[in-house]
Amino acid sequence: MNQDYLEQIEAYLNGEMSPVDQSLFESALASDKELSHTYKMYRTIEADMRGFEKYKLEDDLLKNTLSTLNKEYFKNEPQPATRVIPLYSNRIFKMAAAIAASIIFVLVSYFAFFRPAENMQVLADAYLKEHLQQISQTVSVPDDTLQFGVAGKHHAKDTNQDSLAIGITAYNNQEFNTALGYFRGVLKKYPNDKNVKKYTGLVYLHTQAYDQALREFDELANNPDLENNSALFLKAVTLMLRNQPGDKKEAKQLLQQVVKTHAEGSKEAAEWLQKL
Repeated sequence: MNQDYLEQIEAYLNGEMSPVDQSLFESALASDKELSHTYKMYRTIEADMRGFEKYKLEDDLLKNTLSTLNKEYFKNEPQPATRVIPLYSNRIFKMAAAIAASIIFVLVSYFAFFRPAENMQVLADAYLKEHLQQISQTVSVPDDTLQFGVAGKHHAKDTNQDSLAIGITAYNNQEFNTALGYFRGVLKKYPNDKNVKKYTGLVYLHTQAYDQALREFDELANNPDLENNSALFLKAVTLMLRNQPGDKKEAKQLLQQVVKTHAEGSKEAAEWLQKL
């Protein structure tokens, strides 16, 4: 990786840039493919390292638990010093078998049920941090283009356009509460704006307000005018992160629909379905 790029990325993510430098960096992210690729790789590695540390801690906790069980049931059981108990003793054999079965049940339950759910959240969290951290500054309000990332007509005195631009800047700086206020202001005048509804849902996603995010993405998913609609995939990401009972099943159904219709996110959806 380019060392200069890494230093810029670290300064940007750590909030060490001035407002002017932040704006220049965000513009460079949109235009410099190498910088954008380096940024995405950096965030992916960062997310993977967090996931690795999380699973390492979980494995350590499991090992400690099993070690405690072993000491409690096998090492601390009082045994007569002079009496030799045959290994085929029926009582001891049954006790050992019962304890072993309990430990195996714990292991099977952990790896068959607990870990896959965590993997689901890690996949979604990595995608959120790699692909949904930045919004293009070239999106405009209605009566201009509605396509994501494509500049429309510019109205210098359009306060809604200004509010949208400020909201996007706040979002890109991870100032999500500020961004939400500006996006809501635009939605008051343009309640059906597809881009702003999507951005509002993304803010809720970042702030873990999953029910509100699902509401925004639901409305977008039901919009027949949108081609290559990303809302189904974003709903699946939201469910994977929320991880409540039934969320995994619904998320898989949505991912299957995304793959079937070749909607936005179909590549990631196909890969995830093989892992879930």
